[in-house]
Amino acid sequence: MNGFLMKHTTSKTDRFKKNIFPGILIVLGILFYTVYCSQLKREYGLVYIQLAPFQTGTGWGYEILANGKTYIRQSFIPAVAGEKNFKTKEDAIAVGNKVIQKMKMGEQLPTISFDELKQLGIIKDSLH
Repeated sequence: MNGFLMKHTTSKTDRFKKNIFPGILIVLGILFYTVYCSQLKREYGLVYIQLAPFQTGTGWGYEILANGKTYIRQSFIPAVAGEKNFKTKEDAIAVGNKVIQKMKMGEQLPTISFDELKQLGIIKDSLH
């Protein structure tokens, strides 16, 4: 049998296609996404809003983040005399969502009334 083995050599072009080119595409994709998102924020005033409940020493509070930065930090129930914490995480989330709803309606620093707390079930009676 008169045969020979060919040694396969990887050319620089093959290495570029297999290793470097996909990496360049990923970097370009991330760059495009970052620039595109920041452009949308500037052009349309878009803000990414998050609600983050947190535990206090005696209950719960909530934080509203705008584009990853603290916009509102509420560690006690608003519109109630004294500084009483929310009893449950769900209560804090309910009020936080109400605040976000108001923000979406255009209120930059939304407030929560005593009646709204009653409607949300946070306050069960007029004395709390």
